[in-house]
Amino acid sequence: MKKLLILLSVTLSSMMVALLLLELFFRLFVPVRPVENMGWFWKVPDPITGWSGLPGAEGRSFNDVYEYDVAVKINQRGLRSPDIGYEKSDEVYRIMILGDSFTEAIQVELEETFGQQLARLLQDQGCRVEVINAGVGGWGNDQELLWLREEGYKYHPDLIILQVFPRNDFMNNYQPLEAANMGANLKPYFRLVDGQLQLELFPFDPEKAPPVTGENVVVKPEPVPPGLLAPVGDWLFRHSHFYRWTDPRIRIMAPKFAAKLARLGIIKPGRETQIIAQGDDYLPITFNAYRLDYDEDWEQAAALTGALFSEIKWTASSMNAGLVAILANAPEEVYPPFWKQLQKRFPPLQSPDFSPDSAHEHMLALLAAEDIPALDLRNAFRQAWEEQNRLLHYPVDGHWNSAGHALAARELAQFLEVQGIDCQ
Repeated sequence: MKKLLILLSVTLSSMMVALLLLELFFRLFVPVRPVENMGWFWKVPDPITGWSGLPGAEGRSFNDVYEYDVAVKINQRGLRSPDIGYEKSDEVYRIMILGDSFTEAIQVELEETFGQQLARLLQDQGCRVEVINAGVGGWGNDQELLWLREEGYKYHPDLIILQVFPRNDFMNNYQPLEAANMGANLKPYFRLVDGQLQLELFPFDPEKAPPVTGENVVVKPEPVPPGLLAPVGDWLFRHSHFYRWTDPRIRIMAPKFAAKLARLGIIKPGRETQIIAQGDDYLPITFNAYRLDYDEDWEQAAALTGALFSEIKWTASSMNAGLVAILANAPEEVYPPFWKQLQKRFPPLQSPDFSPDSAHEHMLALLAAEDIPALDLRNAFRQAWEEQNRLLHYPVDGHWNSAGHALAARELAQFLEVQGIDCQ
């Protein structure tokens, strides 16, 4: 018995020493996320668009696996953009980029965004150009249209670049899908009635937004009560670099194991708990954009999106501004290993009814129908991956890194030249 106790003591002591050495190593050599949560410090409710940038907000942007740590500042007009005023000199060619989180780009420094890199490329060509980054994370094309009507026209742009994200925009634009995905109505919506856009829940008041019900609403699991080891987990999160590095990676690599740890209280319940609660055949609503053939809901979402493009084009024309589109992409759309990983995580995607190209092809057809020139970046990103074997996205976050923004800016500058758009 004495030998057994000695063996256990030595084993535990060795484990403690190993953990202390790991902690020391991570403190010295491995960057990990701060203890404080980032929060949505730069967002504010907005009756026009549902939410928008908070004028003057400043803070740090990072994700749990700490792929980036970026200073974010919102200008006085609610944009993550250079502080460009409404008035414009006749000698200046002004470009406005409407978009979502790929344009807002809180994953890179402002000067690394494709909009500001485009500005420098055009300036190097002799153009006196200003580029306004008018993107807000989570916006659909409907919110972009509303902002353009209420605020964007004041900037007198010469060219509007509509940044589209095919994987999300169909869902974002269509209330039955977006509200089911979010579990609530969070913004105004357009409906297509007899071929005409009809605005609802406008101006938006969250107190008056109707509740969301139906079979497609994402099931939210019952709150997990604090486990017995919750105080230990909380202490480790606050004090251990090794813990804060390990926590998010366990959730990604072993979500079922992470859910068990959450029940014990070793880690806090996260999104993986909600996903597991949906069952083995669960497929997040947005990934239905990858279906080759759209069902009735998605056909209606596509028809509504086409109508929004038509209205954005008409609005741009009424402002004497040109209009082109650029299609952002997700990692699984350009890197085959990421598509396979997504299929493994969500088995329904293994069906031949799905393709990583489908969302883009549906979106390109709608833009072509409205005669809106569109830049599809998939081939350029795939070529860079094949030739250089490096990612142009953050692997976990999924948005472009600085190299991805640089490639998008170069391709966009060439595209504008081919389109005969002269900024001089």
